[in-house]
Amino acid sequence: MPTDTPVITQGRNLILGIGLMVLSVFLFPLKDAFVKLLDGQYSAIQIVWTQFAVTAVVFFAVVLAREGKGALLIRAPALQILRALFVTTGMGTFYWAIALIPLAEATAMQFIAPLVVTALSPFLLGEKVGVRRWLSVIAGFAGVLIVFQPQFGGEREGYFIALLSGLCIGFFFILNRKLASRASPIASIAYSAFLGAIMVSPLVPSVWITPRAEDLWVIAGFLTFALTGQAAMFSAFHFGEATLISPFHYVQIVGATLFGYLFFSQFPEPARLSGIAIIIASGIYIAVREAGNSRAGLGRQ
Repeated sequence: MPTDTPVITQGRNLILGIGLMVLSVFLFPLKDAFVKLLDGQYSAIQIVWTQFAVTAVVFFAVVLAREGKGALLIRAPALQILRALFVTTGMGTFYWAIALIPLAEATAMQFIAPLVVTALSPFLLGEKVGVRRWLSVIAGFAGVLIVFQPQFGGEREGYFIALLSGLCIGFFFILNRKLASRASPIASIAYSAFLGAIMVSPLVPSVWITPRAEDLWVIAGFLTFALTGQAAMFSAFHFGEATLISPFHYVQIVGATLFGYLFFSQFPEPARLSGIAIIIASGIYIAVREAGNSRAGLGRQ
């Protein structure tokens, strides 16, 4: 006798997956807000190294428990190192940027990453990009120009640093696609964190400042939210299709705006909000378009 139980279960799993994704993208800007609370007392290098070192230890332990010793072997090391270089630079410049400009605006600049992936995918990934997605890329970069209006709300260089962060994260995403078949997502997180920590290590002694006692709770919160956010995002894709869950990543700008206002009384100016909205709309369109093409088996349009 036919039953709709599998359909109901799939629906519940999808809702759970979406819920976990939304949770993760609120935890990430909360993590960033805690970094900003440190008010530039510690170098972005020290912050990135601390996050990567803790992430590597925790996630390698999970990989070992879930996948065994064989999964600890890093495959395609040259590409893994290049990917780690981009994510390390991307995160380091982002933490630098949020010390200079409002959290929501720095976060918005990171959302150019999917636009970078789409723009470069024909050349680096051999993927076809149709007219509508090219128009979305152009619109997204127009949104970037609107955010880069002549009257800056923070240090001028902060916007360029945030743009560099978004570009680096875009190349990181491209390498994620190239390496997708080489390791599980959770192993990939561990690899990037481990290699990133190694890359940054030689620079740490020159910038290291022993954390003050009053900052320890902030640092602990930052690390907790970072690890919990990563775990929630990883779990989200376990419960639902990536093509259906990925667009909810853009909810992060809501969290960044909310926490920027609650923690620092910072809210984007109306003109910048319109630029942010264009960037997000362009990214969502590309994500939804890719999801539709993937589900229809039509390839990229």
